[in-house]
Amino acid sequence: MVTNSEIAKMLSQTADLLEIKGENPFKIRAYRNAARTIENSSKDFNKLVKEGFDLTKLPGIGNDLSTYIKEIVTTGKFSKLEKLKKEIPQGLVDMLAIEGLGPKRIKQIYDAFHITSLEDLKKYAENGELDKLPSFGPTLIQKILKGVKQLKKAGIRFLWADVEEIAEDIKEYLLKFPGVEIVKIAGSYRRRKETVGDLDILVVAEDYPKVSEYFIKYKRVKEVHSAGLTRSTVFLDNDLQIDLRAVSKESYGAALHYFTGSKAHNIEIRKMAIEMGMKVNEYGVYKENKRIAGKSEDEVYKAVGLCYIEPELRENRGEIEACLNNSLPDLINLGDIKGDLNINASLVDKAVKKGYKYVGIRDGEIKRDDIKIYKIIETEINKNFNISDINKKYDFLVGIVNEEIETEIILKAMEKVKFLRFFRDIKAKKELNLDFETIFSQMAKKNIILEIPSTPNALISEVLIKSAIQKGVKLSIVSAAKTDKELDFIKYGINQVRRGWAEAKDVINARNNPF
Repeated sequence: MVTNSEIAKMLSQTADLLEIKGENPFKIRAYRNAARTIENSSKDFNKLVKEGFDLTKLPGIGNDLSTYIKEIVTTGKFSKLEKLKKEIPQGLVDMLAIEGLGPKRIKQIYDAFHITSLEDLKKYAENGELDKLPSFGPTLIQKILKGVKQLKKAGIRFLWADVEEIAEDIKEYLLKFPGVEIVKIAGSYRRRKETVGDLDILVVAEDYPKVSEYFIKYKRVKEVHSAGLTRSTVFLDNDLQIDLRAVSKESYGAALHYFTGSKAHNIEIRKMAIEMGMKVNEYGVYKENKRIAGKSEDEVYKAVGLCYIEPELRENRGEIEACLNNSLPDLINLGDIKGDLNINASLVDKAVKKGYKYVGIRDGEIKRDDIKIYKIIETEINKNFNISDINKKYDFLVGIVNEEIETEIILKAMEKVKFLRFFRDIKAKKELNLDFETIFSQMAKKNIILEIPSTPNALISEVLIKSAIQKGVKLSIVSAAKTDKELDFIKYGINQVRRGWAEAKDVINARNNPF
């Protein structure tokens, strides 16, 4: 069975290869839009195809793409992609990730030297051969050499939670330097994505070169890749890449917006600006070459007729339309949480100190006057699931789905369980491919709550969270803590549900009484 992610990946790869070939940009965009639709959908495309659903009813999918998706689902392969792979070496696709190398220049390099690997690209850049090509000046050559080195480290992603301590420490480190006014971490870290590839740090300072000298001496720097007049790049002892960029006060808001991303969100903002006779970049918003905004993100959004959009929502998943319709969510905050409905009994005292009004405990029997205690039981829902096997007394039953099983089994379990949790392993890139549309519809109907674990490697996809909320499913953000430290993990669950457009009203443990 082909998953939605695999279908989307095939379509995205096809778009990359068509771009190198110099195909029609509208055709390339169509593949990318379809890939995004599938990747962000809670619908099971295997099921849709097998049931004969008309895929052209979905946004971004026309007749041709509908046929291609059916082929992928039915055969597990995409003949058009396989043909392109035979025509275009993988090394050329890798080059697309290098700053300054678009498909036209990659084709130019290939036609001149038949370079098909990053190693060969590096060799030709170092020996001066690339300099002979039109428009390949010293600046571009340096970008290529830098890009090759960075690509060798690319693909390494860190859990947001694993980067948090480093990010906050280096921010504090930079703020101690005289003359530094603002330090802001942008990129996927600011959008609070579950994983982070690198850190983009913006700094407003009186003397950036001196700040750069100070920056590259940070205690965990293993390798200094560059230390320029406006940008410095280092690699830490865990191979995390950090880019420090100098920003002026006048451009701070525009730079923060630009480097926060996402790319898809920024593209839509730029399109809106162009339609209004303006342009938006990291330096500001311009009309007839005059900068009219850029000091703050509010200014940038206001200039294109939008309200401020929270970083977690900037993924081009409807946030711009919601802003225009005055329907953006009032995102939940950590301070809204009133209790934790899945912890070890040994942590009740700490829960009281955190100010919680109630907890759900997995073990032990405790009676307290200062906090409401619910007794919960966890049980795995699989093909052998049988509620009669559970003999303990409990207030609520949490059903955990760790494997892909028939939807009917999950629906049957809903007759007994109060909460459902679905397996995910982010590092291993493993997640369940279930009929979530049907599951969420029935959960809403039966008032079954979606449990959101806050363990950094097990965070439920924000796409699924948003889909569940849209179906009317309520959430319970839990730490699932076994230790004192893990009790504080609930903030990671908050990050994820914010990305899933959750408001306090969507979360039962943001109420004084969860039930």
